Amino acid sequence: MVEPFYTVCRVLHVGGGWLAFASGAVALGAAKGSRAHILAGRCFALSMAIGVTAGILLSIFRTDPQSTLLFQGIVALVFLATGYLAPRIGRQSRGSYRWDRALTAVGFLASLSLLRQGLLHATLQAPVQFGVVMGGFGLWVTGRHAWWRGPAQPSRWRVEHLTSFLAAYTVSWSFIIGLYVEALPAAARVLIPAAGGVAGIWWARRRFGEPALGPDPAAGALTAADAPSR
Repeated sequence: MVEPFYTVCRVLHVGGGWLAFASGAVALGAAKGSRAHILAGRCFALSMAIGVTAGILLSIFRTDPQSTLLFQGIVALVFLATGYLAPRIGRQSRGSYRWDRALTAVGFLASLSLLRQGLLHATLQAPVQFGVVMGGFGLWVTGRHAWWRGPAQPSRWRVEHLTSFLAAYTVSWSFIIGLYVEALPAAARVLIPAAGGVAGIWWARRRFGEPALGPDPAAGALTAADAPSR
């Protein structure tokens, strides 16, 4: 890899990641829907997207390309994108919903590839592999998100928004803990962020509700209000 290119990607990867972790914490702590929450959330999405994209480039353009890191980056970007699109889908944007469906399929395939990579490296001595845990986590989140009917269930946007952003936060933290917290056993470095992510998503779905997967009453109200008068 050319040295200036590597240096720029490295700075963007590290700087974007740490800014995303800080702004993500602010967004989680702020009152939902407040100006602080919105600004911190936008900062989180943008800085995380920059950091993850730079990380993907680093995983590709190196002497020994890392497919596991590549799939991890794709999964994180997909969760960022679906989290960003959720409020727009809640406002009946069918174009955003089509993008959401395509991205969800990409996230599912990337998670499946991540799981496959983990299974290839798993042994009896080291059964807990990063790819197995994070690939399974990604399949769980994308699988649940795939059931959302978008504009037909507009009131569910907040749950999907938080779930996707928390999932992106989890995948990114798993990379940091796995790489830098060497004092912990390898299995713990994978399981701790995964357990935190599952707990956070469970809290979000319990706190903000998870409407039934049938027709959303809010969708009917919007349709009736927008219908031309006879």
